[in-house]
Amino acid sequence: MNGTISDRVPRRSWSWPDFDLETLGLVAGGVLGALLITLGLSALFGGDHGYGGTSVGVMAIIAVLGLMPCGAGFILALLHPKVGLPSAAVGVLLGLGVFVTFAGHCLNDAWTAPADRPTGIRAVGTWTSGDLVVRARPDRVVAYRTTTGEVAWSWTPPAEDSVCAMSRETGGGVGLIGHGAHDRPCAAVVALDLANGAARWTAPVDAPARVGDGAEAGSLAIAGDRAVVRDDGGWRALALADGSTAWRSTPDAGCAPLHVAGGPATAVTVAQCDHGGPVLRALAPADGSERLRAVLPLANGLRNVAVLATDPLTVWADEKGDRGTHAVLSFDPSGRVRSTIPVSGDAYDLDVLLGGASDRNRFTARPLYGAVVEDDLLIVPGEKPGDVTIGGKNHNTRSATGRLVAFSLADGGERWTSGLDDQVTGLAVDGAGVWAMTRSSVTRIDAATGHQGTQFPVHDTESVYPADLSLAGPNRFTVLAEDGTDSEPPARGLR
Repeated sequence: MNGTISDRVPRRSWSWPDFDLETLGLVAGGVLGALLITLGLSALFGGDHGYGGTSVGVMAIIAVLGLMPCGAGFILALLHPKVGLPSAAVGVLLGLGVFVTFAGHCLNDAWTAPADRPTGIRAVGTWTSGDLVVRARPDRVVAYRTTTGEVAWSWTPPAEDSVCAMSRETGGGVGLIGHGAHDRPCAAVVALDLANGAARWTAPVDAPARVGDGAEAGSLAIAGDRAVVRDDGGWRALALADGSTAWRSTPDAGCAPLHVAGGPATAVTVAQCDHGGPVLRALAPADGSERLRAVLPLANGLRNVAVLATDPLTVWADEKGDRGTHAVLSFDPSGRVRSTIPVSGDAYDLDVLLGGASDRNRFTARPLYGAVVEDDLLIVPGEKPGDVTIGGKNHNTRSATGRLVAFSLADGGERWTSGLDDQVTGLAVDGAGVWAMTRSSVTRIDAATGHQGTQFPVHDTESVYPADLSLAGPNRFTVLAEDGTDSEPPARGLR
């Protein structure tokens, strides 16, 4: 017998399936065609489901251009179901996978308000009330519905008056607006019904002189069921229901009223004094009785002051002297300072006034504060030198980082730091969390621990300057800008 056993047993070998060129074309056409159709439809309709931005536009262009050469192959594949339908199914799955990976979950402009005109106009303050956001300009106050951006109502100051004051708080369904004529005191206060923009009542006040049409913060407040206004060298409380006078309070001899703020159960006043530091008082809204008195540890007067919280009482004091007090102070119920948190320290500069102390984008009647108080913590953006670098021959490259920092109001110690992708341009409080907006994202940070939770990339409009961020529902936000005449709309909804 000639040969070995192995020579006589046929050898088995593996080879590719015997696809002819026509079958391969059908498979390729089905996969590529279905993939491109899926990407195109996702790019067109994905904006309603949290997708959007430049990446989706790029995918739509790729899909349209790709369908031109692949369209015929896709049609041929469908005419041969045995091969075409499985390949088309593979293409659909690939398309969905690429879209989800490429686009990701993000926020888009669901609506935008028309640009402000004239171009020199700037907003002076904002409120959020239920399903409305309210934006006050010197010449009018406008309320937008957070769901659609529809104008719910608008209010215009009488004659040629301008809006010159605004309560930080709202209460009883109203907000307080002060108005006055050019170069005249801000001598009238209106309680605006936030549901419909109607004036519930108007009251005259003996206000100090002002120059031009400028607005001033801290002259109006809502405390409990009282409107508290700076009036006749002191403060006057009005019933929020009808504007009738409830009580008056005067500062100490040699002191002048400077600032008023309110909370659900407290009215807080600050008086500047000729001798000694400014006097801080907490008053009962019902009758004006004094609950707390403290002298702020400042020898040179105040450049800026703000009541960041009434419980616990937390005050930002910015002294005029370079070597004076520039800090956030926390007080106990007896008026004793619990903690002092410097706004400029070895580690960070704290952005208590969002965007810093520049005159741009400040909302003069109701400033945007970057500091919030939650669970006895001061949470505030912290900046370091070199956080933002501008480079390139024409200064067209930018790299940035940012962070939120939390300090204990009990002892002033740092509790946590949470890094962000850029400087903070907006803050909103959500129960036990804080939402921080930067140019490119909105991130939820746990107030107690600093741990980051949900993060949404922001597509469409960037908030380059500080803006008022507010919650409009689950994963929905509104953004109100001071300057709505240029690259950013005055109001917009994100979802």
